[in-house]
Amino acid sequence: MPTIGDAASLLGAFRAAAHRDPPLPRLVAHLQNATYWDMAEPVDDRTPGEGFITAAVLDIPDGQPVLRLINCGHPPPLVLSDGKVTTLTVADPALPLGLAGGLTEDDYESESFPYRAGDVLLLYTDGVIETRDADGGFYPLADRVATWQETDPDRLVQLLHRDLIAYAGGTMTDDVAVMALERLPQAPA
Repeated sequence: MPTIGDAASLLGAFRAAAHRDPPLPRLVAHLQNATYWDMAEPVDDRTPGEGFITAAVLDIPDGQPVLRLINCGHPPPLVLSDGKVTTLTVADPALPLGLAGGLTEDDYESESFPYRAGDVLLLYTDGVIETRDADGGFYPLADRVATWQETDPDRLVQLLHRDLIAYAGGTMTDDVAVMALERLPQAPA
């Protein structure tokens, strides 16, 4: 339950700030500070949360074939483009949200990555890449996705779900969330 409360608090902080369309570093600083101060408030001594939240915070601007990313300790997103899978690894990852207070937008820098019409962005939680097979091997997400050549977001997520369950021998022990987003062509003005 504390994890659900932490996530709800983070979503509230996002909603409170995002409609103002702040630069990505300012938004992440706001999320960091809101999460830090929310987690500093003890709610229930019997059920402590993890004390941090990982997040990949993205800006996908209209009319530009890029996405901007600040990664706060989250597994790196993947982009499927022209039959290739690219891991969006930032040069300077930020700390997970909630570990420090008093940070400003100067403490964050977004990085840009190509994201063109027809590209598919794959976002996932650590439960995906921490899924283990019978021998204890971790799930090789990027390698698996590269062999499928599937670019329809719905079919990609369904295929990934089936493959994860098979890889884990039918039972998964961690929570998993996956989202696939296709960049559509820009409509003419």
